[in-house]
Amino acid sequence: MWSLGVVLFILLSGEPPFYHDDNFELFEIIKRGQYSMKGKIWESVSDAAKDLIRRLLTVDPSKRITGKDILEHPWI
Repeated sequence: MWSLGVVLFILLSGEPPFYHDDNFELFEIIKRGQYSMKGKIWESVSDAAKDLIRRLLTVDPSKRITGKDILEHPWI
């Protein structure tokens, strides 16, 4: 589900959710699940799509959206 969130983020924004020039810092950002949906491109993305991405990119796997719940999500 996490990977699906990353792919969906890239498809809707054209950029990866996590980026840093330094690999150590990049891994720290990923572990914290630190990303941003700010900027002009995100203004045209629906709130439902953003919600789905947030649920997919939830760091704690036990709190992350399931495949079954994705199929019932309003954006889908």
